[in-house]
Amino acid sequence: MVQIGNYHLGRAETAKKPNMDAGEVFSLWDMLLSRYDIIAKTQIFQNFAHDADLKAMLSMGLSGALEKQVTLLENEMNTHRLPLPLSNPKSVNLPTHNEVIDDEFIFRDVFFGIQGFLDYHARIIRSITTNDKFRKQLIDMAVEELYLFDKLVKFGKVKGWLRVPPIYQPE
Repeated sequence: MVQIGNYHLGRAETAKKPNMDAGEVFSLWDMLLSRYDIIAKTQIFQNFAHDADLKAMLSMGLSGALEKQVTLLENEMNTHRLPLPLSNPKSVNLPTHNEVIDDEFIFRDVFFGIQGFLDYHARIIRSITTNDKFRKQLIDMAVEELYLFDKLVKFGKVKGWLRVPPIYQPE
């Protein structure tokens, strides 16, 4: 019998089944569900954003990271034959109200959201001990989030939306 990943040639009963403990299954499900929610929130923010650079940054995060991560997590769910959580609509279009949400508010919400996700990644990664492949995928996602965070910090400084503490200058 030859097995490559979850595909095998030969007798099915000799194939090595993918394994994952109960905590890892919940983490996988929760990571996927949280990404569904963040995609919907990002799409809502795209409707309210006015700044062209902010819109580009939101699009980069959406198509460059979140949607790829959703595909990866959905594939992992399918590998383990787990039911997918209900996903949000493919797009969210709302009428904009300029006085409700401004660009700085959107930036700051995304900024704090990524900070929280970095913490979340670290907590989840340290609990994944059974499935090495899944842990590696989460580490790769965390590294990708770190690079996005770095770009977001630089972007926030340029726009003046990042509230940087004053520089300490001892006398």
